[in-house]
Amino acid sequence: MISIRNLSRLTIISLFFLILVVSNTIAESKIIHLVNTGWHVGIVIPIDEILKRNLPETKHFPNSTFLEIGWGDARFYKSKNPTIRMAFEAAFTSESSVIHIYAFQSPINEVFTNSEILKLKITGEGYSELLRFIHKSFVRTANGEAKNVGIGLHGEKVSRFYLSNGEFHLLNTCNTWIAKSLQSAKLDISSQGIITADNLMEKVRELLNTTD
Repeated sequence: MISIRNLSRLTIISLFFLILVVSNTIAESKIIHLVNTGWHVGIVIPIDEILKRNLPETKHFPNSTFLEIGWGDARFYKSKNPTIRMAFEAAFTSESSVIHIYAFQSPINEVFTNSEILKLKITGEGYSELLRFIHKSFVRTANGEAKNVGIGLHGEKVSRFYLSNGEFHLLNTCNTWIAKSLQSAKLDISSQGIITADNLMEKVRELLNTTD
């Protein structure tokens, strides 16, 4: 028979472990950001050991603090001067897609000075699923290496393009891809009907308003 003293001791121990579990859960939550650069939205993720394990491409950018990741039509995305005609061709005759990674150290609002920036909090589980989604979006060699297909928009030392899975078209744009990544992160947002950057940011603002 359990005495009152032993019962109290068990209660204290149980509460102690409960506090540890809650603390670990809180610690696992992550903050990510969306940046609206006009044509498209990028997702900004702070670099940590979990990111390094799940996205080996991080090793290409030593001494960085954040990665901004985007997806899109290869020809349009890689162009330094994209045009409406190129956007039209991407929507209907895209030949391949790419992932763009831009690594930087400075605070996000100092890097994307003219962009709308939204902050999102995701769970530890959501973070793992987000990284899994991004990892699977790369075309990889037999040994797991991503296929580098060019210098990124901000120079070779801090940005690169990689060949990606997925077909870009009018109903599956760069912003649709970001919405799908947020879905994978367990956020209550649908990728259906999201085509433009404005579509996506509006949906995310609605989500933030309901969770405040």
